[in-house]
Amino acid sequence: YTPMTAEQRHNVSQQALQAFLGDLPQLYHERPGQWVAYRGRQLLGFAEVKHELYQECFRQGLQSEDFVVFCIEAQETEMWLGPMFAD
Repeated sequence: YTPMTAEQRHNVSQQALQAFLGDLPQLYHERPGQWVAYRGRQLLGFAEVKHELYQECFRQGLQSEDFVVFCIEAQETEMWLGPMFAD
């Protein structure tokens, strides 16, 4: 096992986030409230309980920095419109 550099970990995390957000509408429809793990853009698996998903990834020989776990739930988005002026 060769540990990843900080830059590689960042890239894997960013790719995982992009993949998760792209998959989220379908995931939310099919598996709301579950947990999902990604390694970069690769979907690794699902679980009802977060720690079970971590254990499954560890059983596959992955280290905690090799994958990212997300909860499948509606994502709140923030929108800033700028200052409002009253006439």
